[in-house]
Amino acid sequence: MSTTVAERQPAPAQAMLFLYWRSFINRLRSQAARVRSPRYLVAVALGALYLYWALFRNTRAGGAPLASILTSDITLVVGSTLALLSSARWWIFGADRSALAFTPSEVQFLFPAPVSRRGLVHTKLLRMQLAIFVNTIIFSVIFRGNATQLATWERALGWWMLFSTLAMHRMGASIVRANAVEHGGAGRKRGVLPLLIFGGLIGAVVYGLLMELPGIRLASTGGIKMLITAITDALKAPVPWSALLPVRVLIEPIMTAGTAAWGMSLLWAGLIVTGHYFWVVRLDTSFEEAALEATQHRAERIQRFRASQMGQARSKKGKLVSVPRLALTGRPEVAIAWKNVVAALRGGSWKTQLVSFIIGLGALAVVSRSASDGAGAAFVGVTIGWGAMLLFIGPLWMRFDLRLDLPRLTVLKTYPLEGWRIVAAEIAAVTVLHSITVWSLMTVPLVMFLQDPELFLNSGATVPILVSIAVGVPAFNALMFTIQNGTALLFPAWVRLGTESRGFETMGQNLLTTGATTLVAAVALVFPVGLGALILWITNDWGGWSVLAATLLASAIIVAELWPVLRWLGTVFENIDVNEVVSTV
Repeated sequence: MSTTVAERQPAPAQAMLFLYWRSFINRLRSQAARVRSPRYLVAVALGALYLYWALFRNTRAGGAPLASILTSDITLVVGSTLALLSSARWWIFGADRSALAFTPSEVQFLFPAPVSRRGLVHTKLLRMQLAIFVNTIIFSVIFRGNATQLATWERALGWWMLFSTLAMHRMGASIVRANAVEHGGAGRKRGVLPLLIFGGLIGAVVYGLLMELPGIRLASTGGIKMLITAITDALKAPVPWSALLPVRVLIEPIMTAGTAAWGMSLLWAGLIVTGHYFWVVRLDTSFEEAALEATQHRAERIQRFRASQMGQARSKKGKLVSVPRLALTGRPEVAIAWKNVVAALRGGSWKTQLVSFIIGLGALAVVSRSASDGAGAAFVGVTIGWGAMLLFIGPLWMRFDLRLDLPRLTVLKTYPLEGWRIVAAEIAAVTVLHSITVWSLMTVPLVMFLQDPELFLNSGATVPILVSIAVGVPAFNALMFTIQNGTALLFPAWVRLGTESRGFETMGQNLLTTGATTLVAAVALVFPVGLGALILWITNDWGGWSVLAATLLASAIIVAELWPVLRWLGTVFENIDVNEVVSTV
């Protein structure tokens, strides 16, 4: 009788699958129930139209599929180099330990359960696959040819293998490094080999660039296109090309889809994926300790964020960190903005990143200017491109606003302030922080002016444009962060709250989110940009101080547009139900 009962008991793996499946279904049901709300229903309709446009209608340019981008040698070299640098960073500087972290409820129920350590590893891998699957679909559709073509499905399999391998590699690096710290000297000795391997691979890539440095300098005088081509050719030399082999093998199934070479490239990539799987599974003896440590580390980081917002931030060593003092009297909105600035300074890594950013840009500006005039111009072009990208992707990772505070909505509602004032204060703080980040790019022209003062004297068009950019950045940031915070207020159940990083597996979702935010911002910018362009057309001064006048007018119009929006969002904040917010911190 007891044997019969034991036979009917589900295996731990079946129980976990049942748990995650039911959690997924219940999540879908709760989200579907929200569609009964008119604003959620409208959001679903607009979201469906956007996804149709972004993933299907807009994936062709002049009848040519975007998949043609993947056939370029430049894409293969650049993609391989970036993947190698990312993997090396996980070993040299440490992987993101959130890849191992479990939620507190999972630690409470799974770790004491009759689940083997290998079962816990499989559980983590299974959870990773959901994000990877969504990411694979998005990239496959964006770079598709025709859904009925075999190449589309071959490319999708290539994307899945690439994302899965990178996810397992990051997870394995986290386990090994955590184990090295846990076991002291013996663990660090075992960690020397990966450092030597990746150090050698990076050294081989740098060697290839140095060997072709004269040609790269010469190509830099011909513009960015020639410079990129020269760098690509340098990396295709035997030594760096061999160093890029492991990551090239992973990317080639994506690029060779639809050709006769796809089968062989898939075989080699499959061997790497399989090897990574067995490697990670064999680390099960160290996984439990590393996962518990990563979970504790995440809890401590969240606690530091909360403490920093109360002016009680502590360092990693537990020492109390002082924060800027706030006057006992003054406008309460300033206290809210001060709280978020302190959270970024003490609870996050914004200050460290900003200092590193300024030092790195200054050093590169000195080197590029000393190399040749063409190299300096190319670096300025890259800096401008990076600055434009920062304006759009900044609101995704700079989250010291309502997206950080909404999980504590019950506390926010106790503030004796009108809703729109709270919303404005939350947006103002993060706008200032990100504007400083973008302004740090001015380090490049400043260093170049210091190196060659004649550039400043002969830059009649450059200085007005730089001043105009500095003036326009805060207004544009305010617009972008208003969109992000407004989305969080209107649809708190559908927006990721908190500051927890999700890793590269969510690149596809972030890409779509950035696209949607950009579309909304483009609509809001039609009138301001139109009037600014009208001023430049009337004055016929496209490089002088008329640019500053046009920027000031456009910024004033943006502020005028945001004023009624903030008042409306304040009403939304006052009427939002606390139970509608799903806490993720």
